[in-house]
This record gives sequence, C-alpha cells and structure tokens, in this order.
Amino acid sequence: MRDHLCIEEKCREGIEYHKEFIAEKRQDIRNLEEDTKNGIQRKSIDNNSIIEARYLRTFKYEMEDIRAKYSLGDDIGTFEEDFHNALDDLEHTGTREVGYLSLLWTISLGILLETDKKNIERISKVVEKKEINDAVIDFLLCASDIGYTKIANEYDKENPYAKTREIIDLAQTDKKEASKRLQTYMEKEWFKGHYDYEWKKAHKEPGYVGFWSFETAAITKILELDDTSLINNNHYPYDLAHYKNSMKFKPISLSDYNNEQEIEELDEVIEGIDNNPLLEKIIPPIWHAFVNELIQDYNELDNRSFYEKYKKTIGLGQIWFLLKEYEEENEGKNLLGSLIVFAMVEKGCILQLDYKDDLEDYDSNKKNYWNTETKLVQFILDNDQNYYALVPNEVDISAIYEVPLQDVN
Repeated sequence: MRDHLCIEEKCREGIEYHKEFIAEKRQDIRNLEEDTKNGIQRKSIDNNSIIEARYLRTFKYEMEDIRAKYSLGDDIGTFEEDFHNALDDLEHTGTREVGYLSLLWTISLGILLETDKKNIERISKVVEKKEINDAVIDFLLCASDIGYTKIANEYDKENPYAKTREIIDLAQTDKKEASKRLQTYMEKEWFKGHYDYEWKKAHKEPGYVGFWSFETAAITKILELDDTSLINNNHYPYDLAHYKNSMKFKPISLSDYNNEQEIEELDEVIEGIDNNPLLEKIIPPIWHAFVNELIQDYNELDNRSFYEKYKKTIGLGQIWFLLKEYEEENEGKNLLGSLIVFAMVEKGCILQLDYKDDLEDYDSNKKNYWNTETKLVQFILDNDQNYYALVPNEVDISAIYEVPLQDVN
C-alpha cells in the first residue's frame, strides 16, 4: 500500500465495478455510432452528445482507477493500459468540461510514464480545443519538447499552483534551494490548497482512492530536482517520479515568456458599474465591466438566452444542470445578487466553502484585490455553502439585491 488511508477491499471493488461499467458504456457507444450511421435517433438528446458523455464518464473512471492502483501499491506497469485508454476517451469528449485536475494529471502521467511524445501532442490538442489557459499545463507541454510554445500568465487554480512558479524559477539558478521549496510545497501547501475541493476529510468517505500530486512529480522530473525528502510523503508519487529516466525535456525558463498578454488585459480594464454604482464599493475594478454586463443581460435577456450565455462563464450549468431548473428558480426574477456571487466565485474574488469547513483553514485562499485596508464579509445565500470576500474597511452595504452581507468578526 502506498496510501494506507485507502481501504483495499473497497478500492478493488471500485476497480471491478468500473471495469464492468466501462465495458457496458463502450458497447453503448458502438450502438449509438451504428445508429448515427443509419440515421436513427432513439432519444431526445442527440446521439453525439450522449456518446461524448459516455466517453467523459469512462475517462473519469479510468483516471480514478490509476489513482486507486497506485495507492494500493500495484506495479506501475499495470496501469499504463488504463492511461492509454483514458487518453483515447479524452480525445472524444468534444468540448465537454473534463475538469482542470483530470486534464493536468493526464499530461503529468504521460510525462511520468514516458509515453510516446505523439501522445503528449494529442493531449496538447485537447488543451487547445477546450481553450485551457493555465501556466502549469503550458509549462509541462512546453518542456515536453513537442513544439508547444505558449505559457499563460494565469493559473486555473491559483492556490496552490501559482506556487510552482517559485520552484521552477529557483531551479534555474539553485536546484538545492528549489528542492527545499519543493519539500515545503508538498508538505505544507499542496494538499491544503485543495481544501476547497473538500479533500480534507475525503479519506473518511466511501470510494476514497488517494490524492497524488502527479504534476509536482512531473515538474520535479523535468527540473531534475532532489526529491528524496518526499519519499514517504502521502501525496507525492515518488515511485512514479522514478519509474523511467530516458525522456528528454526542453529547458524552460519562465522569464523567457513575457507578460504582454497580462499587460494587454490590464489595459482593457474599464472601471464603473453604471447599472448599479453601489456595487463598485465591493466589486474590484478589474470586474466592473463584466458585472455591469451581467446585470444588463439579466434585466434584458430571456431565461434561455441568459442561461446559454453564462452557462460556463459563471458556472450556471453546474448549479442548474437544466434550463428548466434555472427557469423555475428564477420565476420571480429575484436571483441577480446570487448570480453576481456565483460569478465572483468563478473569478476567484469570492471564496466558497462548504458549511462544514473551518474558515481558518482557508487563510491562503482569501484574495485581496484592493489597494487599501480590508475586512472580511460574508454573503448569505440560501444553501449549504458559505461565501466570503475581502472588501475595503469603509464598506457599509447590507445587501446586494436579494443577498444579505455581514461583517465577519
């Protein structure tokens, strides 16, 4: 066992269940493809959408099985086939959202397993198709020497992944210090940085298969850092980091990649929320234009048009899976404050926690976008989540539309 918090019997049962499920869904896909060829449509949802959903589910299960097998202590060679199957399925998910970590870990596993570079190229095409902008993913693809040339100035999940830049930068001049920074990152920052994903108590829940920082091991492999201090770390896949040692990487210095894109984005900031100037006191200027447009669209667009426009932008599709559900909730046109909160969560301005989470565990997740003294406020929504943000001390606003605000003592 590499992760002794896993229950072997449960993990094995999960792997067997996934094996049967995947075989069943592959047959479904074949049947649907045959239907499509013959012009047959059996369900209200089009065949292609169902096929993509089947591929997404099998991809998720294959990735979970890799984690389970690694946690159980299985020989690494036993899940190389799972990786290749997962990659095949990933390519057929279309524009569906696969999840940042799933995509990051697929790339990282490709590097750690030293798959053929053509497979890394295949993953890079998926990244481009899904329009992913993330500095860690870009670094891994660039370093794989497949002709990939861009590195974004942003992180899909800033905490903890922005900290990897410190490791990469240090490695350019002092690998010993980079290795020390790597140790601190893995021992104190990486896992805690995912408390907002409800990882803290995940080992107590059924189906736990362990959490491994494949991307950190891939970065370590690329930079050739000393990771012996992490040999017994419960989240660092040390065996996988040293599985093979023949892949050649392209030296990458992040300082070689300028921040013209970032400067351009800052130049485009338009201050002012004409549709509700009061919100300028609690919405940082960088998002004024976005919130102003959101308010205008909510007031002018019909439910369907608004839902389709913001389904991904502010995660409406994750809150209300169906348009009908959103329409029912919005019947009284009293959702604007909640929608602004959800939007700011997506932008990283508001911190969303489960009601069971301890706020003190998330100090590093609070983001300050103000050049002044701030205080912590809470947005009170009618669900089992808590929402917090830092705002200027002088702010004295009791609500944004239907959402009450209160200071956090």
